[in-house]
Formats: sequence, C-alpha cells, structure tokens
Amino acid sequence: MKDFPIRFVLTDEAITPSAGLALVGYLLHRTKLDKRVNALRLPTVRREVHISHSDVIRSMIGLLATGKTDFDHIE
Repeated sequence: MKDFPIRFVLTDEAITPSAGLALVGYLLHRTKLDKRVNALRLPTVRREVHISHSDVIRSMIGLLATGKTDFDHIE
C-alpha cells in the first residue's frame, strides 16, 4: 500500500463531519486492528457470533471520528 499523502491547505470550503473518515480508515488498516481484535477470544462471548469484534470496534471508532458518541447513531 502506498503512503497516504496528507497536506493541509487553507481554503474557504466547509469541513464536513465525515471528512476525516478516510484518514481514520487508513490508520486502522495500517495498524492491522481487524486481525488483532478478531484474534482475541473472550470467554463470555459465543464463538458463532455473526458480527465480528472488529466490525463493532471499527464502527465505534467511525462514530467517534464523526463526533457521535452513541452507538444508536448507526443505521
């Protein structure tokens, strides 16, 4: 994967709440968080769960990156 070029430029454009999601997604990919979280085995969680741990963690991080703090904001 190529490096993610980040440049800060002063403009008059509006910044949307989802503007940083590309950077957050890139950082999550680089840290291999999905593989590390899915490798964890929690004794109190059933193994035949249809939603992976990484999906829940990635969704919550995305919510926090957009300024939302409640998991109910996911549609």
